Parts: sequence; C-alpha cells; structure tokens
Amino acid sequence: MLTIEQIISTLNIDNDSIFPREALEHAVLQKEVITPALLTIIDTITEDPELLESNPAFIYALYLLAQFREARAYPVIARYFRELGLEDEALDPTGDTVTEDLNSILASVCQGDLSLIKQLIEDQSVNEYVRTAALGALIILYNTDQLSRESLVSYMGGLLEHCLKQEEDPFFVATLVCNACSIYPRELYLLLDECFQQDLVYEEVISKAHLEDYMKMDKATVLAELKENRQYQLINNVITEMAWWSCFHPKANADFEHDSTGNVGRNDPCFCGSGKKYKKCCLQ
Repeated sequence: MLTIEQIISTLNIDNDSIFPREALEHAVLQKEVITPALLTIIDTITEDPELLESNPAFIYALYLLAQFREARAYPVIARYFRELGLEDEALDPTGDTVTEDLNSILASVCQGDLSLIKQLIEDQSVNEYVRTAALGALIILYNTDQLSRESLVSYMGGLLEHCLKQEEDPFFVATLVCNACSIYPRELYLLLDECFQQDLVYEEVISKAHLEDYMKMDKATVLAELKENRQYQLINNVITEMAWWSCFHPKANADFEHDSTGNVGRNDPCFCGSGKKYKKCCLQ
C-alpha cells in the first residue's frame, strides 16, 4: 500500500502522458486518511493560483474530493473557479476540467447547499464557462433526484426573466436554453421563445429550430436521454472519469487531430468538444 506521501508525490509528477492509476486507486482505499491532505492542496492553490503549475495534484484532488462527496471542499472549489477571470485563457491551467467536469464536481461536493452554485451562475464577473458549469450542476442534481423539477424550473424561469430585462452574455443565455431543453422545455417555452425573439441567444450554440425540435419530443424520451447522458452525472469513480483523457493517449489523440482538423475553420467550434472556437483551442 502506498503511503499518503507517496500518493501525493506521484500525483505531483509533471507528466500528463502517464495516468497515475495506482496512486489514485490507493488514494480511494485510504479516503479518510488522505482527505485532509487533498483539502490542503486545493486550499493552497486557491490562496495562490500561481502554485498550480508546479502542483498538478490539484486536478486529481478535485476529482477525488468529488468522489468522496467532501462538503468541506465545496467553498474552496467555488472560490477558486469564481476568481479565474473572464478571458478564455484563464481556463488553461486546469485543462478541460471546467468545460468537461466542473458541473459534476460542484454537484458532487455541494451536499444540497445550492447557494455557492447559484452565486457562480448569477455573477456576471465570473468566467462564462464556469457559470455554464454551475448551471449544469443544477441539472445534475435534478437528474440524480436531489433537486425537484418544480424548484429547478422556477429558478431557471427567474434566470430567463432576468435575461429579458437586463443585458446578459448571449453565450450564457444560449447555455441556459440548452439546459432548459435537456430537462424538457415545456414550462419555460414562452420565456425561451422571447429570448430568441429579442435576439439574446448566441445561435451558434443553439438555434430556435433546435428548441422547436425538443418541443416536439416526448417528455419521457427527453428525460430518459438525460438520465443516460454522461455530462450530467456525479463523479463516482475517479479512474473512469480521468483515464480516457486524451493527454493520457497521445498517439490516439494525434491520429484524431490529423483526421479531424482538415474541415475545421478557425472560428468553428473546436473538434475536441471544449466549447471554444478552434482558433482559441487546439489550433494554438
């Protein structure tokens, strides 16, 4: 059995082409003992984000604490991502964590306390991708039967009403529409339609036709698809959540890029699924 010191040391090795499976497995087996060390890691990086470059264990700590459902990590994680900054480059130190799994991490550690998630959603000074992830956390809580439909629809309705009255980022409005569609948009349709009528939605993310397609679907079908959607699940197994990452499979990733980039324009959504434009993602 690896010691806590050995686990942390392994996770801090700056080699993102080798997946530290053994260290993570031993961390899970020693949940109670390693949790204080993981909390110290994320607290240290939150206090001084510049230390992240030399402490890659931060990323693994986020996922482990999420799997552990560690409520003490919730305010620290929320603070770190709240203070990232608005520019796209602010996401770079944590790789694809924000666009891929921050929603799941927040949902996994909040333990029913929605206050910090809602603060992230509503604060326009927060990075748009972080706000989107926080909104996705609410969908996950609904999808895992921890948040009632009535509460979620009421909250999303309030967000849409705010968007109709106050200037809001079109990308955020678009992601709000997307998330409404994912839970079946019937109750929110009039507000969603008005957002399109007022040209508030960034339609490269979702179009009015897409909304109408969802309206034609059966509610049970939409919700069944949501139940199976990997993007709307809690963090249950750090190994399966991280082992597939492209950085741990450099040859496969190189082959994929070779096959994919030929038809991707600079301003098109990046083929990697980050949500960014190609020129601001894998083209760099």
